[in-house]
Amino acid sequence: MTRALLILFGLTLSLATPSYSLALGIPGGKAKEIAGNKNIIVVRLQSQQNIEDLAQKYLKDSNQAWQIRELNNVTTAVPGQLLAIPLKPTNPVSVYPDGYRTVPILCYHQFSSGARASNQLAVSAQDFEQQMAYLAENNFQVIPFSQLEEMLSLKLPIPPKAVVLTIDDGYRSIYNIAYPILKKYRFPATVFLYTDFVGGSAALTWSQLKELQNSDIIDIQSHTKTHTSLATIPEDIDNTVYQSRIRNEISRADQSLRKNLGVKPRYLAYPYGDSSSYVIDTLKQSNYSLAVTVNRGSNPSFSAPYLLRRTMIYNNHTLNDFKSFLTHYVKKDLQ
Repeated sequence: MTRALLILFGLTLSLATPSYSLALGIPGGKAKEIAGNKNIIVVRLQSQQNIEDLAQKYLKDSNQAWQIRELNNVTTAVPGQLLAIPLKPTNPVSVYPDGYRTVPILCYHQFSSGARASNQLAVSAQDFEQQMAYLAENNFQVIPFSQLEEMLSLKLPIPPKAVVLTIDDGYRSIYNIAYPILKKYRFPATVFLYTDFVGGSAALTWSQLKELQNSDIIDIQSHTKTHTSLATIPEDIDNTVYQSRIRNEISRADQSLRKNLGVKPRYLAYPYGDSSSYVIDTLKQSNYSLAVTVNRGSNPSFSAPYLLRRTMIYNNHTLNDFKSFLTHYVKKDLQ
């Protein structure tokens, strides 16, 4: 902890007579608060205590320990060390003099248990396991979709290496193959479900979906009712017909998810990535906060929330391909 950092946040620190000092019980021991204001607090780390304990107490999430490490420029800490804890994000836009952080959203569909399937959307269990292992071994932080919403609304900064996992449609292989692997690595994922598919020969059942939704791994969101394109199609003989179809696709899926899972979806994946200004207006009126396309790329904090980019993962992608999709920083001279 440097005096410059304290001055930056308007704090005063006297080791003999601290300006602000309390002993609070938190996991692993007692944290001694030395100085603080509404934006930042300085804590002396106690024995049997680590940075994750501090993040859980002050930031309500041990996965936010990276904020403390980054602010203090440390990887580990020892008892007696002073650490600054950001009570509010110090850089919520995640923009730096040489560029900005981004969040890649990966899009899966089906999974196969054997060798590579003829369907390019069916990623083998072996490849999926290898991809998840790569994320774990290389310190990627797999974040839930809800946390991405907080980052886009500038309530949370983007971590150094964040990624979001999504799975479209609702195939049963999610339950049989992907879910056990996600549980193994404790990685959250969002399933974008089109509700007319539920109960089909290759689809998840409502019972399986309830089990997934009740886990702390899988979140179920909307992929519309029938998976038809949300752009205009030949059957839309006029604007009135088109608008009625769009409202039906969104509202009927909402009703089904509420009835069967007890959830009101907040996020939507456009079938085939197709959208329009009317679709976006309808989503806003229906209290949706984010929507995703299948346009390849990554998402900075200033992304358009209803046109987020996603990268589809196919069964012919190598591990090197997979690595190339994980863009988490864009270099650009912003000075």
